[in-house]
Amino acid sequence: MKRKARPLPVWTAFLVALVLVIAALSISPLDFMPEKLIKICYLLAMPDGAAQELSEKKDELLSRLRMEKTDFIMQKSGGMATEDNKQTSSDDLTKTPSDITASMEKIQKLFDDGTYVCDGEVVEKTLIDYQATDSSGDVYVRNVTADTTIDVGSILENGCSLPVSDPASPTVLIYHTHTTESYIVNDDGKFSTDYPTKNDDTAVNMVRIGDEITRILEENGIGVLHDRTIYDTTYTGAYDKSREGVLEVLERYPSVKITLDIHRDAVYYDDYTRFKPVAEIDGIKAAQMMIIAGAEGGSVESFPSWETNLSFALALQKTANEKYPKLMKPIYFCNRKYNMDLTPYSLLIEVGTDVNTLAEAAYSGRLLGDVLSDFIKENAKGAEK
Repeated sequence: MKRKARPLPVWTAFLVALVLVIAALSISPLDFMPEKLIKICYLLAMPDGAAQELSEKKDELLSRLRMEKTDFIMQKSGGMATEDNKQTSSDDLTKTPSDITASMEKIQKLFDDGTYVCDGEVVEKTLIDYQATDSSGDVYVRNVTADTTIDVGSILENGCSLPVSDPASPTVLIYHTHTTESYIVNDDGKFSTDYPTKNDDTAVNMVRIGDEITRILEENGIGVLHDRTIYDTTYTGAYDKSREGVLEVLERYPSVKITLDIHRDAVYYDDYTRFKPVAEIDGIKAAQMMIIAGAEGGSVESFPSWETNLSFALALQKTANEKYPKLMKPIYFCNRKYNMDLTPYSLLIEVGTDVNTLAEAAYSGRLLGDVLSDFIKENAKGAEK
């Protein structure tokens, strides 16, 4: 008579599961490894009642691995692949990094050989007070909220003090809910309707713009984390996914006070006419940017920090306009949250549109990094006045 197989001891089963997880990690980068694989490892390794007994340990391990994934992403925040792409001084903001030039030249060849035929028109404008409803000096706001009125001058007069004692500690988080949004390469007033407006390549999508912002902040001594996760593999639910990522970072790095979700816009007049906002800064074209600030009201609830967020948006806009006039479009003030309820200093920023060039958008990223550096140094609680 055959003996009934005895279940493995609990800790033996756990070690088997751990070995399977480590083996999986060794052949797949952590930031691409699905959590389902970890769960499968547990199911395969847990005999009889051991799986139930170790369920809590499974959840603990999954949580720890997610945090390690975040660290992996943060370690790549600089985004510069080679030494010649690095700029040693933030003063040289007008220089286009060589990797961006190379990417644009590569794609331009596809236009030159007829892969993409230019069949649409790009309308180029500089918007300063377009559709603004409120203003103070050169700070303009387009208020589309249901019933919230604001006094821009009074808010600016009250200032915006950041609860940051050491700006060199992790202070800013850059991330991208719609990570794959991308730009065109040519600047001849034409675009191709066949050319994709989204790209998984982080060398040319929103991650590359975040790299520029991050580098300038770092060069100015500001502690910054750049989450380069692609959150919009499926468009639906992207904000829920990025929210989880932001919450994990805030838990791990409580010194982070500012979170910026960097996007780009898209304005189509019709199927064959698109719009791009530009500003000439130091003789170079930059993609105009638009800050989005949210508020409670309408269907939006549980947003207690929206007034501080708005103060931050207005103060940042003022700093930008003073240093780089015409760089910013009017602030878009609306009854939306877009994860801006996670900290009192959270904003969504649109950098140009899909028909701005990658070089224009990257230049704006560097300018934004420069503006934000000045703002933090001036307004941090521990800053010398």
